[in-house]
This record gives sequence, C-alpha cells and structure tokens, in this order.
Amino acid sequence: MAALKGPSDADRALRQFEALVQRFETRLLRARHVDGRDDDDDVRREACTLALAELGARHTKLEIRRSLSAAEAQGRRVELLLHAARDGDGDGNGNRNGSRNGNRNGNSNGDGDDHDHDHDHDHDHDDLRAIHHGYFRLYSTELFDLLGQPVDLRLGTVRFHHCHPAPPSAPDQGPVSLELALGSSFFVADALETLPFHAFKVPHTPSLQNRGILSRKLADHGAFPPYDSWLLFTFLGHGCLKLEVPIEMCADVYGAPLAGRENEEVHFWGVFVDDDAP
Repeated sequence: MAALKGPSDADRALRQFEALVQRFETRLLRARHVDGRDDDDDVRREACTLALAELGARHTKLEIRRSLSAAEAQGRRVELLLHAARDGDGDGNGNRNGSRNGNRNGNSNGDGDDHDHDHDHDHDHDDLRAIHHGYFRLYSTELFDLLGQPVDLRLGTVRFHHCHPAPPSAPDQGPVSLELALGSSFFVADALETLPFHAFKVPHTPSLQNRGILSRKLADHGAFPPYDSWLLFTFLGHGCLKLEVPIEMCADVYGAPLAGRENEEVHFWGVFVDDDAP
C-alpha cells in the first residue's frame, strides 16, 4: 500500500488562512461586544481581509529573507575561498581580520602587502580595480532580524571614488573616498581626512584584512557624528565585500529597537553592480 502523501502547500496555506480568520473573527466579535454593538454581519469579511494581509506579510518576509540569504551566501563562499587559499599557502600568520583597533581608529597605514589572496592574481587585480566603475548593493539578514523583519526595509549601497590627486605611478591604487546610502540617510568618507595618522586604500588583491574609514553624515553639514562612525570593509574580490557598520550608526538611521545599543557591529554583504550592466 502506497504511503499517504503529506499535505500540499495549498492545503497548508488554506489551513493557515482559516486559523487566522478564526483568530481575527474572535477578536473582532469580542471588541464589538465590548463596545455594545451587535452588528456582526461584516465581521467575517473584515476577518478575511486581515487574514489575507497577514499571510501576504508572512510571504513577503520569506521572500525578503531568501533574497538577503542568497546574496550573503555568495559573499560567504568567496570568503571561504580566500581562507582556503591562505591556508593552502601556509600563511598561518596572515591578517585574517586585521587589528580592529588599528584598522578602525589607530595608526595603521592600511596599505601593507596582503598575504590573503586567490592564486588567479591577474583576474583578481582587474576585479578590484573595477570597483570604481559601479557600486555595491548591500544586504543584511542580521539587520533585517534586529529590526523585526520589516517588509519595507531599505538597505543601501556604497560607491567608491578615487581621491585626487592620485599617485601618478599608480592611479588605481591611491586613497579613495566613498558614498554610503543607508536607509534614508547618506554618509560620505574620504581617506585623505585621516592622513597621516590613518590611511584607507583598496588592496591590490582580495584580502581577509578589514580596513577602516571614518564617515560623516551629509545631513549634519558634513560633520562627524557624536557616535562611532568607523566603517570596516573587507574586500573579498569576485564582486563581493563585507562591511561592518557600528550599531550606533544603524540606530541613528533606523531608530528603535536599536536605540541605546553600542559596542556592536551590524554585518552587511555587498554585491557589485557595474554601471554598464543592463
């Protein structure tokens, strides 16, 4: 005798809908009776409308999470490849994450030779030079969950620019500036502003070392904010990067429930979009 198949997706959705209708109907009837009203004719219709909206929100959240997770998986795969390449080269002392104090606000010059790289050097070099001809779209399941999975979440983008004047001998390897759009806020950062104490440069090849740059909020007349606004970038190559944003900075952009939290970072993953892409 063949085994009975489990409930189909349609059956599960129908049961969820009926359970939601019953729940909303009970609440609506209770509220109407408390108010002294006994006109129950429209209760079922209103309960169905609320149930459909609830199911729609659940589906939207699932789709958002799938999209965010897919982008993050792409970045994590590249990061794992870099770890494997570094371990294969026998570089046990490589800059896996860099010095947080040095790269965030210390005196690291940030432009030393990196030992973390893929073997396809020429391809990776072209890959990192190309970041000035597009932008990175940012994804973060961590932020999505911290904010309670809002269906109207706006994440952001980051775009890098060459600082001028760049070194004539290496115009693609000089200091950079960047524009970060996060939610409805806009931040800028310029590597020249922290010289000579701290330098920020895009590495020559993909790297596991994170690199910090101090950002300013454009809406505040370009002033540095009173909270931690150091951005930590890890340039993974292959069109991917990892970005750590202070939670105080995210709280300023997104508000509650992040308000009051500090000394934490929210992780974003960036996927490159070429300006010439269709």
